Amino acid sequence: MQTLDYTSLFSNLTGDFFIQILVLLVCVGLIGLERQISKKPAGIRTSILIGLGSMLFVKYSIIAGHDNYAVNADPARVMGQVVTGIGFLGAGTIMNKKGLVAGLTTASSIWVEAALGAVVALGYYLDAIIFSLLCVFILQGVSKLEVWLRLSRTVKGEGRFREGVGKYIKEKE
Repeated sequence: MQTLDYTSLFSNLTGDFFIQILVLLVCVGLIGLERQISKKPAGIRTSILIGLGSMLFVKYSIIAGHDNYAVNADPARVMGQVVTGIGFLGAGTIMNKKGLVAGLTTASSIWVEAALGAVVALGYYLDAIIFSLLCVFILQGVSKLEVWLRLSRTVKGEGRFREGVGKYIKEKE
């Protein structure tokens, strides 16, 4: 049996790897911080772990693609599987409560965090920063815009909801 010579990601540490980790922590950490401040299920720790996991899958698939022993390694296929797996994880955050569907925005942010992990692993740091800032703007800015335009409102003790969107209305008898 042939012995494979694996090279660890940590055996050839470069400044680029530390920059990737730092960019990832900032990007997904910002989104996670926004989710945590908004008291949503997936906070800063969850966000960082999702982004880190995605980055590791993509990073190691790239390494395996350059390895002489891993002839069929394809980073694009790995990214496709990350998308599928994260979709399953996001589906777990979607709940139906009193006729209202809740958690879609959290599921979407989980998907974006995984994508950011892949983007950082591929080395597109500026893109990752721009998309994470855009995501935080959408999460915070659009929410405030909805309230300002009276598309949604905050009900004391119940949080924010949109009128007429999935709301269960008891019929009069």
